[in-house]
Amino acid sequence: MKDFFLRNNNYHLWATNLLYQSIEKLSDDDYKEDVGLFFKSIHGTLNHLLVVEKVWFSRLIGEVYLPTSLAEELETSKDILKEQLQIHIGNWNRWIQNFDDSNWQNVFRYKTMRGFEAELLYCDVVQHNMNHRTHHRGQITAAITHLSGVAPEIDYVYYLQSLGK
Repeated sequence: MKDFFLRNNNYHLWATNLLYQSIEKLSDDDYKEDVGLFFKSIHGTLNHLLVVEKVWFSRLIGEVYLPTSLAEELETSKDILKEQLQIHIGNWNRWIQNFDDSNWQNVFRYKTMRGFEAELLYCDVVQHNMNHRTHHRGQITAAITHLSGVAPEIDYVYYLQSLGK
């Protein structure tokens, strides 16, 4: 299972980097325009991704990170936001590499942002995080298409093909 999650996490880094190639071609106004996404703009959605990366990862390593909201703006700079997202994907890679394969089906207990006790299997925590990234990258891709007409091909199969698989 570790290899599967590492491959998927590396896909997320690949897809995020491709996505940013298109984002960097947008004007600052387009990048921050309310295009009807749940977190309004591409910038807002990327900030949301960073917030959630920090929330879940801090839980896994036994720390507490409580943002003011899921829409909190952690970074105003497009470049720093990109760098922070890449760093957090790398953090997940290191965590997955060091995680004992025999523990994926074990229960992970955590406190929700509302303060409730909750539990998921470790494998489901990691899968949720990866699925969350995919969900919002899809929204961003639609916004890029709306704004510029050109969005990257970031399907998982394209990543695998880029590896020669």
